[in-house]
Amino acid sequence: MDKTNENKPILSAKDINKWFGDLPVLKGVSLDIAEGEVVVIIGASGSGKSTFLRCINFLEEAQKGTISFRGKKIRKQGRDLNKLRTEIGMVFQHFNLFPHMTVLGNVMEGPVQVRKMPYKKAEKHARALLEKVGLGDKADVYPSTLSGGQKQRVAIARALAMNPSVLLFDEPTSALDPELVGEVVQVMKDLANNDGMTMIVVTHEMWFAKEAADRVLFMDDGVILEEATPDKMFSEPEHERTKQFLQQILNN
Repeated sequence: MDKTNENKPILSAKDINKWFGDLPVLKGVSLDIAEGEVVVIIGASGSGKSTFLRCINFLEEAQKGTISFRGKKIRKQGRDLNKLRTEIGMVFQHFNLFPHMTVLGNVMEGPVQVRKMPYKKAEKHARALLEKVGLGDKADVYPSTLSGGQKQRVAIARALAMNPSVLLFDEPTSALDPELVGEVVQVMKDLANNDGMTMIVVTHEMWFAKEAADRVLFMDDGVILEEATPDKMFSEPEHERTKQFLQQILNN
């Protein structure tokens, strides 16, 4: 399902360049994503995938390039940036849950503190989201009692609680034991296929890319080397480097 021609981009990154010291990590990366589109970014460790995601919501500051949301360029300071961070949620490799708060408290925190949602409304909203990710019965426990997969599902519910327009996922299963990966990826698939959530996902879970992505991007050495539909990317990649990467990862 290719949605790229149906709408103007909800989010645009243009010519993003990023250095760490003298090391160039991103070398002119550009991406337009339409509302409701799911873009999966694959590539070897160190290719710039996670740094690109972090530049999109200014967790890292690019030395060159622009980020636009709904057609408006985002400035690095002030209300533009604060609004962007409420509109673009992010789910990290490590769950970053508050250990001193219950699961419910973790999910409620953003709506109450940032969006100033009334407590009762925020609680109802949070409980509904915990049901959505299959953790309605864990609302009153603390994160330390949860498995890694459960913690990551709470983190997804917490990101959704802010009612974001776009969700960024940075290797959301990389810290999980293999048997826990499926439960997290299933939640992500439901968001993509049932809820129409706009998503940019950095992952090594190729089956998620095959089943949920509209486009797959292959990054290598700080550039987008290849872009295609999942069918084309996995059956007939064009670049030799893409072929090498996929052969290696799909045979492991």
